[in-house]
Amino acid sequence: MRAHIDRTNAFRPVPRLLDAMRSLPRTPNEHQATDILACAGVPTARRCFVDSKQCVHELLDGFAFPLVVKVVSADLPHKSEHGGVRLNVGTASEVDGAIADVRAAVAWHAPAARIDGFLVQEQKTGVQEVILGLQRDPAIGTLVTLGVGGIFAELYADVTTRRAPVDAAEAASMIDAVRGLAVARGYRGKPKGDLKALAHTIAAFSQLGAYPQIKEAEINPLIVGRDGEGVWAVDALLSLHETNVEFASKAPTETAQ
Repeated sequence: MRAHIDRTNAFRPVPRLLDAMRSLPRTPNEHQATDILACAGVPTARRCFVDSKQCVHELLDGFAFPLVVKVVSADLPHKSEHGGVRLNVGTASEVDGAIADVRAAVAWHAPAARIDGFLVQEQKTGVQEVILGLQRDPAIGTLVTLGVGGIFAELYADVTTRRAPVDAAEAASMIDAVRGLAVARGYRGKPKGDLKALAHTIAAFSQLGAYPQIKEAEINPLIVGRDGEGVWAVDALLSLHETNVEFASKAPTETAQ
């Protein structure tokens, strides 16, 4: 017996986000990818983009220290491997030096890389780091993946995957399914993470599947603050299809046995 099941969690395209993606290059840099995440409703760490013509000190009003300085280059998806990240920048007067250090390191390790500028970002800490990924499978459809993030993402491969989009309730079940996220769940009396904010962020991130221009998306890490503090995306990757694809407004449906 075959039953027709309407998707409860329909994709909901945001017109301004669709407009923003039309102006993206084929290989967006981190700053551009983070802008897309923010438009989709993903919380991001406060940041500013700096190019060679700007005075960075004029952009830092209201920022909380310490800061992170990162190179912005679509040619360097893994910036830290090329010396492209400087942590614990403690004062505004140290930012210029940190930018110079990062520029020199990248010139040494990856001299052919195109540098678009630099990202100065508030350095966030929390109870745990997670990774969020979005991929398109030609046989299954759009998939959203949650796992333990940061440097442990590839080491442990502790992940769970669902068809996108998911709502906050399904996202909460994804959190429960990842064993390594016991830390964020308050393992052995440790401070509990803001799991409600994490679930809502997973749901918002999964809505990127509404835009067929997006081939893949990833946040690693997404910092989970303590309960009530929220979460923050502090690094982002975005991969677009080579040809323009417009959004199909008809919500997807699925058929089950």
